Amino acid sequence: MNQVALNPSYVLVLASAIFLLLIPTAVLGSYGILILYYGRKRVHSKKENQAYLQETNEPKVSIVIPTHNEEDVIAAKIKNLLESSYPREKLQIIIVDDSTDSTPDIVRAYHETVPQIELLRFDRRIGYSRSLIAGCQAARGEIIVLSEASSLMDPSTIPLLVSNFEDPTVGVVTGKSTILNLDENLGRLEGSYLRILDFVRDAESEMHSTVYMKGEAAAVRGDLVKDSTDLKDCPGTADTGIAFHVAKIGFRAIYDRRVKFYEYAPSTRKGRVQQKVTRGANLIKILWQFRGMFFRKRYGKFGLIILPMNFAMLTLVPISLLFGALFLCLLTMTNPIASLPIWIVICSVAFAMFLYSRTILPMLLEFEYSLLRAIYEILFLEKTHDMIEKVNSTRRIAGERSLHGLGGAN
Repeated sequence: MNQVALNPSYVLVLASAIFLLLIPTAVLGSYGILILYYGRKRVHSKKENQAYLQETNEPKVSIVIPTHNEEDVIAAKIKNLLESSYPREKLQIIIVDDSTDSTPDIVRAYHETVPQIELLRFDRRIGYSRSLIAGCQAARGEIIVLSEASSLMDPSTIPLLVSNFEDPTVGVVTGKSTILNLDENLGRLEGSYLRILDFVRDAESEMHSTVYMKGEAAAVRGDLVKDSTDLKDCPGTADTGIAFHVAKIGFRAIYDRRVKFYEYAPSTRKGRVQQKVTRGANLIKILWQFRGMFFRKRYGKFGLIILPMNFAMLTLVPISLLFGALFLCLLTMTNPIASLPIWIVICSVAFAMFLYSRTILPMLLEFEYSLLRAIYEILFLEKTHDMIEKVNSTRRIAGERSLHGLGGAN
């Protein structure tokens, strides 16, 4: 037994397993402590109440919506935008379309009665990011609101987005997603995931800026995105790139929980993983593009803490977990007794998670798997992830649910 324990190969496997499993613990633990501190601080602060509505300050607002084959939902989306409490005469609704279905015809029909609706048409598929950038370049508003065809806005969403720009340090504002299909298992799982993500975005906003931009309901100062090489060369989705770009030039990207939008979570496991992989891959690519901001004091806590920690969580943690698990399995096969303490710790942590919430463990495993798959697609498949394939089960707006009465949804 002692000979096995002193075998250099065994010692290497044991040390590797422990080291690789400690990396995620150190990264998630240290950032988790910071998130808890700043998250609780923001909850009790009065900063959010400083963003208020002023009837005398209602700038021109341009809403940019990239579309590709959205004929089932685009009419409901337009109607929803026209129900906004923001003055219609101060709105410009730009729908950037590269569809092969009847989406542009529906938009043109609305334009005949509502001149604020404009169609920016492309005859070939250009992708989400290029569509978003083209819409921003065509925008005439002082504030540009980003949205998507599959999401609905609360009537107060646009006024609340605009009110945040009373703070001169704010360059981007992103809002809170409310899941409509919480009666489905995957809908509830997404709801649990978003509660954690929203707390993280709250905390990062208190620190400086959040990296988790939701393009379904967000806004940016128009003059910050008109001519940006950061966005034109952005390897991921441009909505997330905007948040990084404004932080780079000295503004903040914040999350406002009052800004609500409504959407459906994927109803199939395949669709959910597809969505998570695409989002994860785009965020990793953008973090890497802006790696020059890592550990740079001039970018404040965003450069010193938020960017490098998020990059570590999205890349280093899943890779370490994978190889740590492989080394642990190898250790178990060579010396089961020696590996027992590690298994006891892992099982204890998993059991504690289960007691706290049944959704945390499967949500964590799904998240790490999606990140590993995203890393694989980036490194080995060289996939662009910009020609986003929509998840059909999220396109359920038309004729299925009205926005009225949803104000209390979670």
